[in-house]
Amino acid sequence: MEESRNSTRQSGPKVALALQGGGSHGAFTWGVLDRLLEASSQATPLDVAAISGASAGGINAALCAAGLATSGPEKAREMLGTFWEAVSRAGALAGNALLGFSEPGPFGGWNIDWNPAAIMLEAVGLVTSPYGNPFYRDPLGPVIRSALTEHDLATLNTSPDGPQLFICATDVRTNQRAIFTRPDISVDVLRASACLPSEFRTVSVDGVPYWDGGYLGNPPLAPLIDHAQDLILVLANPFVRHDMPPKDARGILDRLNEIGFNASVVLEINAIEAVNRVLDSVGEEAARKSRFKPVRFHLIRDDDFLAKFGFVSKSSTSWPLLKTLFERGREVADVWLKNDYANLGRASSLDVKSSLLDPTLKHDAKPSEQRN
Repeated sequence: MEESRNSTRQSGPKVALALQGGGSHGAFTWGVLDRLLEASSQATPLDVAAISGASAGGINAALCAAGLATSGPEKAREMLGTFWEAVSRAGALAGNALLGFSEPGPFGGWNIDWNPAAIMLEAVGLVTSPYGNPFYRDPLGPVIRSALTEHDLATLNTSPDGPQLFICATDVRTNQRAIFTRPDISVDVLRASACLPSEFRTVSVDGVPYWDGGYLGNPPLAPLIDHAQDLILVLANPFVRHDMPPKDARGILDRLNEIGFNASVVLEINAIEAVNRVLDSVGEEAARKSRFKPVRFHLIRDDDFLAKFGFVSKSSTSWPLLKTLFERGREVADVWLKNDYANLGRASSLDVKSSLLDPTLKHDAKPSEQRN
């Protein structure tokens, strides 16, 4: 059985991936994964033992895990690309009102918070809900199925190969987070994890109603620490903004959204780091006997770049937008591989007490000049 379990696993440092959600900004994470998976097929392999995610991060996680379980990194890259291309096509066919605005233009470059279509849609959203739309159709399920076939989903759930998978959703009744894992991953679980209640009707799994998992675990970290000591967190929402506080209404809403969707992961990072400090203080012998193991943090982020986009673009399916985010994700991941890959298995490449709070410090990627 052990031989089968390792048949599609890559050699290299054992890691766990934690993928944030952020709507269409999940295309940035797609780019990061694409570069890491490409590297894993070449000179800088990764043994991905577990992946967690919520919302778009959960879908990215499931596609990555399914590809690795099925036949390896190249299959995972293919599945991720298929999904994000299908997202853009589906948006175009559905007449996504933000499609034409999500390109650099007169309303502030990629940030479309102030464009008339966005303001009009937000005003309509204040008095309507998905339940009031007689023509409502689930927009996400068919897109997921286009990339995650029944065969690949069955392989993900039953094969001993591939990483463990943890998908977060929010139980609407109890205000608790639910973590779904193999063999219970389904299209409905992924839809539930990405169910923004202002845009989608509540998704029920086994009779329980769920909303977006990003509210309570974006992404969940606790399930990963049993599978790898090196945890790579990919951020899709800016932690740090230097132009604060915001003074206009849209800027305030943007920052509230970012703080809300980052809150859970900040708490989990601090909790894990507290255990790290205790293990460090008790001495090497006592730490070795403990059931807890130190966790080495690694962070792939680009706060300054993602802060330029604004909240509304997370609902756009414009292909130029998705492609720009994808390419930037690849660039940032490439810099991380060059700077920090060597730390895997040895030491954290993230100082939680300093560089988590300041993206200008040495371990944060600074690729080519940012686009407008």
